[in-house]
Amino acid sequence: MAIDYSWLEDKVLRRKLNEDERGKLDRLLIEKNFSKNDNILTQGQPGGVLYILRSGLAEISAECNGQQMHIATSREGALFGEITFLTGDSATATVTAVEDCVVYKLNRDDCSELMQTEPELVYAFMAYMLVHAGKVIRSRNQDHANMLQYMSSSHK
Repeated sequence: MAIDYSWLEDKVLRRKLNEDERGKLDRLLIEKNFSKNDNILTQGQPGGVLYILRSGLAEISAECNGQQMHIATSREGALFGEITFLTGDSATATVTAVEDCVVYKLNRDDCSELMQTEPELVYAFMAYMLVHAGKVIRSRNQDHANMLQYMSSSHK
């Protein structure tokens, strides 16, 4: 299968790619298909890979005090492994396909190589990571506020 550059340009990079950039991404961006119930990313596995959910639905969970806890459900455009991509640390969560998924993977070392010749392209990926992180933080803040409101109203 080939990378869906129209989707990548529209949803992630927010700009058109030239032929040279597409050629480089053809070499560096890996498309992987996951079937329902496959682990896309497993807690504890080595980091250094950015995962972009092209299509499908995935569940994020993490082991906490010996129990697997549901953290979130993610859809098209979601990122996984972005912190470990930047730090090289091990994955802190497991991502499981809830339905068949297509994922684009970018290796940290390949991104470093790309940075030498296509800094604007790498900037576009980094900007998307920041926008995505902001959305996640705002969502968690809202969840936290809702929980606090629920807890304070249930004790009256």
